[in-house]
Amino acid sequence: MYFSVGIEQPTDDKTAYGLVVPALCTADFSCISAADSQAEIAPAVTEAIMMMLEQLQEQGLALTNIQDLGPLSYQKQTEYAYCDGWLLVYIDLSSFDGKPKRINISMPDTLISRIDQTVKNSPDRYRDRSHFLATAARHELETASN
Repeated sequence: MYFSVGIEQPTDDKTAYGLVVPALCTADFSCISAADSQAEIAPAVTEAIMMMLEQLQEQGLALTNIQDLGPLSYQKQTEYAYCDGWLLVYIDLSSFDGKPKRINISMPDTLISRIDQTVKNSPDRYRDRSHFLATAARHELETASN
């Protein structure tokens, strides 16, 4: 899932970049972090998101209910007017899904070949065929529920 991240630029050499993840900010929680350099932004916010997701899961809250409205939407909200810039960070939520279970499915061989080629051409996005299918299933389930 892609998470929008608001970035507040440092005001001087002694100030860090402020980071906020609006999709994980509710009345009960806030997902914020800081980074001393631009290179540290992605690792810092990734860690903050993962820690927040773990906490939400421990409290029994459904991660499937998380919706990110996108940076263009958050930019218009006065609550995030202090953010000077926005970026998207991809977090693989499959580790929060539970234990893997082997299934047997059938599909056309040409479709399997297209899936395998997509996986091969996108190693930064898909680990393997199963990960691709799970990602596609999540996308369809999100679309069906909206």
